[in-house]
Amino acid sequence: MPPAKGLARLRASMTKVYGDNVTRRDTMVRPAFIPTGSLTLDYALGGGWALGRTHEIVGPEGMCKTSLTILSMAQAQKMFPDRGVAVIDMEQSFDFDWADDLGLNLSEDRFIHVYPDHSEDVSDQIKMLLRDGEISLLVVDSVGGMESKAAFEKKADESAMGKNSQVISRMVKQVAKLCREHHSTVIFVNQYRADVGNPRGGQKSAGPNALKYCTTTKVALRRTGETARKRALDDSVSEAVKELEIGRQIRGKVERNKLAPQGRAADFWFYNEAQPDQPLGIDASDEAVNLGLATGAIARLNNSTYELPDGTKVSGRPKVKAACAANPALTEMVRQRALATISGEIKSEHQVSYDDVPEGVDPTTGLITEESA
Repeated sequence: MPPAKGLARLRASMTKVYGDNVTRRDTMVRPAFIPTGSLTLDYALGGGWALGRTHEIVGPEGMCKTSLTILSMAQAQKMFPDRGVAVIDMEQSFDFDWADDLGLNLSEDRFIHVYPDHSEDVSDQIKMLLRDGEISLLVVDSVGGMESKAAFEKKADESAMGKNSQVISRMVKQVAKLCREHHSTVIFVNQYRADVGNPRGGQKSAGPNALKYCTTTKVALRRTGETARKRALDDSVSEAVKELEIGRQIRGKVERNKLAPQGRAADFWFYNEAQPDQPLGIDASDEAVNLGLATGAIARLNNSTYELPDGTKVSGRPKVKAACAANPALTEMVRQRALATISGEIKSEHQVSYDDVPEGVDPTTGLITEESA
């Protein structure tokens, strides 16, 4: 029996028992991405949050982790008008007014919010939310706030060590499978904790190592130290805090990426208070200028003249930013051209295909034909 035909029989036998996921014959396609809400972070990730994958956002408190997921959910609602988004709010602190201000559609047919009591509930709720394919993006906020049912039922002086990690490890592996089956994306929000077992101290992200192995990307958010402030109008405020912070610059470093080169960093401004010339949230126009100049989407013709992607020429960098702020389509054009410069670096996803199969195997099903049996 020729080797190729023998392997075809073996592959067909294993496929009959275990399915296509074990012995796949693959074609390669570029994965689809949900925008993050930040142009530079989309560029750093290779396009955004990959569909059919799980992702992790980690960082100290006050780094806009939840706000970034809200912006991502708003983008998912625009991308999939016939599907919804969901939040599993383990911390039970989701701010609906803030989410509405950031552009998230909170109507019952577009958004689901659940708040579980323990890790086992989170595991069951994720399966229920993903198994019908109605959810395009699911946010779990947060891993650091999860605790097992055993810990709740025990007394304060009793130990339930390791139980929570076991539940989360099993859940993460199951979620990865559900995401692929239903073309959904899950983002785990995480925090840093003191590394107690390390004699040198330091910090590490909460949760088990399964998050490291099963998530496609990991984005670590930190402050760059740059802030935007305004004078307080209330004279009763002390001199030490009379300048109120209205925005901060965030650096998102891609520490893990299995679909694109890792190690890229994205700097973006996030404003928690709207200004006359600055909307609430991420400053997209500022990102468009920086990213466009860095990738060639916006050409600098001389010291003061710039050419925009649509061919328009403007004088001065402030006018470039104003043009991007006034025309969202122009900002999206910058994003698409920037992503096109790294399209060759994105690893393709797998799709099952039975084209060009060996002799004696059905090209439609991949099974051995009766004539060759």
